[in-house]
Amino acid sequence: MEIPGSPRLHDLALMALDHGTASAEDGPVIPFVVAEDASGKRSLARFSAGTLEASVQFAFDHAKTSDATRIAVCFDGFITLEDGRFDAVWVVAQERSDEAAITFYQRYRTAHSALGFAPIGNAGFAGDNDPLFAADEHHEG
Repeated sequence: MEIPGSPRLHDLALMALDHGTASAEDGPVIPFVVAEDASGKRSLARFSAGTLEASVQFAFDHAKTSDATRIAVCFDGFITLEDGRFDAVWVVAQERSDEAAITFYQRYRTAHSALGFAPIGNAGFAGDNDPLFAADEHHEG
């Protein structure tokens, strides 16, 4: 299967996924947004509110108003696959010129598990997602 998006978008998404997975070793990931401008300069902003759900919503709201060329939202969650339910770090990423975002996940074993923290397998592609950028703001960047 070919994953949609440019190599630069994939690089941004996988960097955010790696950063999020490393953060998961210390407990739940504080949702964050990595924005990349047209020159490739990146900035990271974390979002912490009263609940994980509110924090994730703040991160998505921030992405929607961003003027970045590429953006990735990272947060902690779960994924259910054929072999069970797993803790997972999620990344939703989009290039401004794309109509939809794409989603990746990385399963992991928590630090509280009998064997300790560890990523499980390789990153997975979970398909398209709703756009991150506000609908009326699609333009080349």
